[in-house]
Order: sequence, then structure tokens, then C-alpha cells
Amino acid sequence: MLRRVYKRFFGKRLSDVSEHNAPSVRLPVEGDVDLVVRDSFFADPDYRGIVVEVGGAKPDYLSISASFRRAGWQSLAIEPNPKFCELHRQQGSEVLELACGETDQDDVPFFVVESSSTYLGENVTNESFSSLGIRGRFADLMGTVSATTTEIKVQVRRLDTIFAERGIDQSAVDILCIDVEGWELEVLSGLSDQKIGPRILIIENLFGEDRYQTNIASRGYVLWKTIEPNEIYVRSDIVESNNQA
Repeated sequence: MLRRVYKRFFGKRLSDVSEHNAPSVRLPVEGDVDLVVRDSFFADPDYRGIVVEVGGAKPDYLSISASFRRAGWQSLAIEPNPKFCELHRQQGSEVLELACGETDQDDVPFFVVESSSTYLGENVTNESFSSLGIRGRFADLMGTVSATTTEIKVQVRRLDTIFAERGIDQSAVDILCIDVEGWELEVLSGLSDQKIGPRILIIENLFGEDRYQTNIASRGYVLWKTIEPNEIYVRSDIVESNNQA
């Protein structure tokens, strides 16, 4: 029911998009979560929205925003790893070399983890574990693989600060993706819950922790679908208005 409602609200099915609007090469994304969201919420090929990806990593590997960017959306990646930021710049995609958190800080330790493995047909480098601190079950999992860690200093900014400095109304953000190796709720804490938030949240919840759903529900979102390791949340006022349609 909800799926049909959203297709009626946002437009045509993604399957109706002509081939010239589709990427020529499909980039690897976990669970094809980007296509699921596009098909269900933003399938009109003429629609050009705004997507923000916190933990942007590489622009062409495991990037949820990549297919939206290729479709002509305005995209912003937020990524503290300078190597990944340089890859974004080389491809012409907009990137901020920052980490996100609860408070604005400078010279904060960030741990770049170098591992060597293959996932979805490509080599993993710093995508796994790199974060403001490797803790809890992430630390346990990291202990099972061969990895080296390098500490760098980064700037940390609240999402509120980033949006204000760039003149972005957070309610105008169609999709906010957050994948920061266990620090997702701290990133969300940097976004005011006194304002209308982004339409859709795609949040990595690798270990399926209940506290994610509890926290995000308190911010006015409904869990729509889980596509491991991500959870897709929809702003509750959109759900309510479309249920009444």
C-alpha cells in the first residue's frame, strides 16, 4: 500500500525511464538500495532532487549518491578521508573534506583503516571501519581481519552548520545518506529536530541495533524498509499525507 502511495505522489516508475537517462555502467551499491529508493519515491526521469551523502567514500564504489548524480541530481558528499575527497574532485563531484558529528570541532582524531579484501567485485581499501573512533562491535569485527590504522586530524561539523553555510534548507534535501561506521546517530544529532528534516533517510545500521529505530522515530520518521546493511526511513508527515490521499 505504502509503495503504491509513494509512486502516485512522486511520479512514474523507474522502469519507465528511457535508456538514454540510465547510467551506461551500473556501479556497485549494497542491495541496490539507491535503485529501490528511486523506483519507489523519485522515479520521474525529469525530476532533479538533492542528495547528501555523509561518509561519501569513493565516488564510484558503494556510493548511494552516484546513480542520482549521474541522473542530474544535485549531490553533496561529506568525507574526511583526503584520498577519497581527491577522487571526488577528479570526477567533478561536489565534496566537503569534513567529518560530521554532534559539535563543531577542529583537529579531531580520525582513524583511517587500511584493509585488503574484495567486496561486490572490487577491492576494499579504507571503506570499512574508518571513523572518528573504532568502538563496540566494529572493534570486535575489525579484530577478525588484517588491517592497519593511521590517525589523521580532521574538522568535524554539525550538519546544521554545513547546511547553514551553504544555504541549504534541510527540508529541501530529498535524500540524506549516512554511513559512518557506527557514528550515524551522532551525525543525526547534528541536525536540528526543531525543523522539518529531509524527506528520506538512508542510514547504515550494520548490526541491526534497535536504538537506531527508536532514535530516528523520535525525530519524526517511519522505518519503510530494511535492505541490509541500510535502513530506509520516510518523514512521517509524508506518510500521513499520502495515506489520506
